[in-house]
Amino acid sequence: MNKPEELSEAVVERVDPSAEQRRQPKQPRSVETFNSILEAAGALFAERGYEQTTTHQIAASAGVSVGALYRYFGGKQAILQEVYRRETTQLRQRILASFSIADLVGQDLPKLVNKAMTLAFGAYGERPGLRRVLVEQARKIPELAELRKEQEQQIHEAVRAILGAAPGVQIPDIEIGAYLVTLFMESLIDDYTLYREPKFEEQRVIDAAADFILRYALG
Repeated sequence: MNKPEELSEAVVERVDPSAEQRRQPKQPRSVETFNSILEAAGALFAERGYEQTTTHQIAASAGVSVGALYRYFGGKQAILQEVYRRETTQLRQRILASFSIADLVGQDLPKLVNKAMTLAFGAYGERPGLRRVLVEQARKIPELAELRKEQEQQIHEAVRAILGAAPGVQIPDIEIGAYLVTLFMESLIDDYTLYREPKFEEQRVIDAAADFILRYALG
């Protein structure tokens, strides 16, 4: 039998099926409350899973009332979407921030590829429980799938720019080459950092993946 809080949450989700974020905080205290809700939600999603987590649990963990939570979010899916957007954006920015113009212009492709793989494995290996939930829900929820598609396009464009500018690249179709390299890297990193089966030593995987990409790119 469903608990009262689960029934009330289901009603809210039906009333507000779009589950949009209701309010963008501006005042410091509101921003703190907003961030607390997202941090609490991320921890609960990682611990319990998305389906098993309720907005009442998120509010309690964040130390706010359920009413305060609904002032910012239309429902649990809206919270999930913001957690997804924030988590993936921060990870991507951390990786890109580690590359300077000198890196992109002055280094050869082998160094760039190895550095990118090392940074990506390190960043995406953090909070695997939450990332596993986000990846799985992106396969089920169209709004998350759209967010992931947009972010994949941004990564594809960055890879295409690097392959197009790097000396010695022998790929005849840079557009398709960037697509293949991006798909390979994302699939490998997701599989290794989220499931780690089989459990090869990380540096061995990074070195082998970098060698695989370079053999393809340099011919």
